Amino acid sequence: MTERTGNTGIEVRGLSYQPGSAKRPILSDISYTFAEGHMTALLGPNGSGKTTLLKHFLSQIKCPEGAVLIDGKDTLDYAPKERSRKIAWVPQTSSGESAFTVEEVVLMSRYPYKSTWDGDSEEDRRIAEDAMRTVGILDLRNRNFTSLSGGERQRTLIARSLTQTTPWILLDEPTSNLDIKHQIGILDVLHRRVAEENLSVIVVMHDFNMVERFCDRAILLKGGKVEAKGLVSEVLTEPLLRSVYEVGFDIIEKDGRRVFFPKNVAEPENEGFAEK
Repeated sequence: MTERTGNTGIEVRGLSYQPGSAKRPILSDISYTFAEGHMTALLGPNGSGKTTLLKHFLSQIKCPEGAVLIDGKDTLDYAPKERSRKIAWVPQTSSGESAFTVEEVVLMSRYPYKSTWDGDSEEDRRIAEDAMRTVGILDLRNRNFTSLSGGERQRTLIARSLTQTTPWILLDEPTSNLDIKHQIGILDVLHRRVAEENLSVIVVMHDFNMVERFCDRAILLKGGKVEAKGLVSEVLTEPLLRSVYEVGFDIIEKDGRRVFFPKNVAEPENEGFAEK
């Protein structure tokens, strides 16, 4: 296995992935280093490999040896609890919490720090309460998870990731079920923790205006390949976005920040919106 080099961050080295049922690779020769202390947007059309890439970091999909390093150590060398002390994960949807209250779901994230029969400590409960208060669900703490709205469930999962107190949080479209107030609120919480506590965040997003406002770096995928990577200002350009998303954009600067307005989609003759 690959030995620790002393590097920090999540480094991807020539990662490709094609399951047996796929006609083409889902990921093709991905190389990128996600450095610590940044909020990095993972961008690309549906099916471009964004979630698949994150699942390799979590070993939900097994990596080739040496393809993903976490702090210089091959992800294959991490025991599950050790990896869970490094990376928290907020999926688009979650199952398995139907019998639990919101507080119990949030406290589940403390398991990497416990032995098998340990209960929740006062410190665990303090961290969980702070996270629930931060995302605005403290008043829901005794509600059953399944009784929540989609947005309330999403905020519960984000509170759970904060309670895990890891240096990295990976989020897969975390604002998709949230109203605009809570979208801004959640992204602002993450942005401030990146700035003030050296948290590192990788977030799958589709809203370029939110990316411009809260992220400082971005990687743009198309068809499982890297189309662009670097500073948000270098990746979110009209030619690149038009090439990848097949939609033009008007980009206007207001109060020192760019605002993105998509143009109408041009329907290819006799093709409509069919997949290419």
